[in-house]
Amino acid sequence: MIQSNYFHDNADLQQHFNHLVEWQPVIDLYENGFVDAAEYKASNNPRYEMAPSSHAEALQYYKEILNSCGEVAGMHVSQVAQAIDREGLKFTDNNVVHPQKMMDAIAKYREAGLPPIAFRRKYGGLGLPSVVKAMASELMYRADTSTTIAMGSMGLAGILEKHASEDAKERWIPKMIAENYCVAMGLSEPDFGSDLPSVRTKAVERDGKWYLTGTKRFQTVACGLNGGPAMMLALARTDEGSSGARGLSFFIVERKDYTITGIEKKLGLKASATCEVALDNAPGELVGQEGYGLVRYVIGMLNGARMGIAAQGVGLATAAYKEAKKYSLERIQFGKPIGELPAVARMLSRMEREIAAMRCLMIEGATIVDRYQSPEYNDKITDASRFWEKIANTITPISKYYNSEMCNDLVYDALQVFGGSGYTEDFDLARLYRDARITNIYDGTTQIQVNAAIGGVIAGMSANGQWRQYLDTLTNLIGKNDAISELRARFEEAVEAWRKFENRDLKEGMAFEIVESAARLVNSLLLEKSLLRAEDKAARAKLAAAYHVDSLAIVTGNVIRLKAA
Repeated sequence: MIQSNYFHDNADLQQHFNHLVEWQPVIDLYENGFVDAAEYKASNNPRYEMAPSSHAEALQYYKEILNSCGEVAGMHVSQVAQAIDREGLKFTDNNVVHPQKMMDAIAKYREAGLPPIAFRRKYGGLGLPSVVKAMASELMYRADTSTTIAMGSMGLAGILEKHASEDAKERWIPKMIAENYCVAMGLSEPDFGSDLPSVRTKAVERDGKWYLTGTKRFQTVACGLNGGPAMMLALARTDEGSSGARGLSFFIVERKDYTITGIEKKLGLKASATCEVALDNAPGELVGQEGYGLVRYVIGMLNGARMGIAAQGVGLATAAYKEAKKYSLERIQFGKPIGELPAVARMLSRMEREIAAMRCLMIEGATIVDRYQSPEYNDKITDASRFWEKIANTITPISKYYNSEMCNDLVYDALQVFGGSGYTEDFDLARLYRDARITNIYDGTTQIQVNAAIGGVIAGMSANGQWRQYLDTLTNLIGKNDAISELRARFEEAVEAWRKFENRDLKEGMAFEIVESAARLVNSLLLEKSLLRAEDKAARAKLAAAYHVDSLAIVTGNVIRLKAA
């Protein structure tokens, strides 16, 4: 893997941070009048010591964290990723052993103070907006997916900040940060993956305490790291006679109270433990209200998980592109570097513009999540937060679907640039190729994401719908643009064709064409928006124009398919 600071060497990410992200509204919302800095001044509470007291300080604080993250990821973790993958995991006596080089890599992140990236300062976290967390995740995933999953799993417990009682937050979150907990999303079961309303794990209350019995499958790092602490945020049925989502509740279950019965032997992510977990009257602590586990808490957790995979897609695709670009300049065939061969140059050019679009979508999705989840909105609901929550519930599944599918596509092309060498384990492309394949499967397959997005797109395209308002805002911002106008017209045509379907199965079967078209339109709009503040306007305009041509071809093809169905 290329050795460098992964924040410094990424010109497009640098441009987003320095020029394209509109930081003032993000900082205004997230820092909420710099109340954390005021709290530190009043109380000297060390949890608030790093809190910024101005916009300039906030921006510098965010940049320092990304610099640190990029340094550890690119200079250290990337250099042992291949060795970690080759060693893999060992499972004996219900215990999982991770490679020592992986533990050393995670220690580097811990020394840099990065694990509590997901939490607010109030509970001992770094207090970062979602958009900064997304950028940091991209840097770490570019270095190594298995290591990043293990180190970052704690972030799943960010849902506790929103839904646990204040007492539970104070008991659990600082403890998790101090003791470096791993956290697993205890949802899937052997017979029920995405079909969560059918979950069978039971929770029974006795003498004021809850006990869980059942089996959970695909529980990432539920084992902890080589004896370190772990927990599951487990979904279980508390209403014994119930069926469906309403009878499910959400629980904290500690590692010491459940058994790891096995780990999966996987195509990729060789050093990421995917565990099967047995619960036998395991003590659990109820999170929030009984019966709201799936309908409120898990659904809320999914937006963050989706954006995590969107960032993973960008990180993996960037790693593959950077490696392929480097190889294309060094590999000489027919008397010249293969990167100068038109067919190879075309692949690399497409990779560059698709990654630029993926990054725009990742950053836009994370910024929108910030707009409705910022601390200012924690205790009150506003018209603005309602609007942005609706948009988030549409754009996060779109981001997860698009970035994971495109990640697979681009890593495939990167391996092709390497030719036969890419198919060997001598280069990192084989590992990246294997690791990429899971992105459009876990945390909800592409098909699940399409189902999650289609309602928001179709209902949102009504005369006064939120999705239409969102698109109109972006369109008005960029001004007159013939390519965007034509693309928008084709998208509207696709929506109208879909609405004419009377058969429900046909609507479900053709939902992908609508969601893909929505993704291409949004990405084209975001690339044009980036031109308003970009430094390298000429180069970016050329990249955007080529992306618009691709988008128009794809959306036009979707219209043809919809009308022919």
